[in-house]
Amino acid sequence: MVRISALVLALSASASAAAQAPATPALNQTVRADVAKTLQQNFDKADINNDGFLSEEEVRRTAAQVGQQMLARLDQEFDGLDKDKNGQLSKDEFRAMAAPRMAQMSASALPQLDANKDGKVSPAEFNGPALAAFDRIDTNKDGTISPEEKQKAAAR
Repeated sequence: MVRISALVLALSASASAAAQAPATPALNQTVRADVAKTLQQNFDKADINNDGFLSEEEVRRTAAQVGQQMLARLDQEFDGLDKDKNGQLSKDEFRAMAAPRMAQMSASALPQLDANKDGKVSPAEFNGPALAAFDRIDTNKDGTISPEEKQKAAAR
């Protein structure tokens, strides 16, 4: 069985629960409590037998449902973005879509960056993932990423 903490990570990543959480009207910010509420609601929907845990079967069902919903949404969104209806996105059509998506992604970043779960992102938490990625790529630990190190990282 999957414990609730592991499920929170899975549901937040697969269902974009943080992006679905209501925003505080005055600040247009995602509130941590709202994210937690949405995650709990998603968990409760997935917990078919209401035992407080997700079995492997419940996780599979939820993932399949989320996948189908995402594909349907992608089809709808593509149709809406393809303004000239030629079956392709032009650079201008892509740019028109990218800006709002980046704003949406930034709203869902708090739960992912807030390592100590205090509702705030410290400089160390903000820099941590990027610096950790840099350190993984900088295999010789010289403080720079060479073209060879970039190539090796891209091949992984």
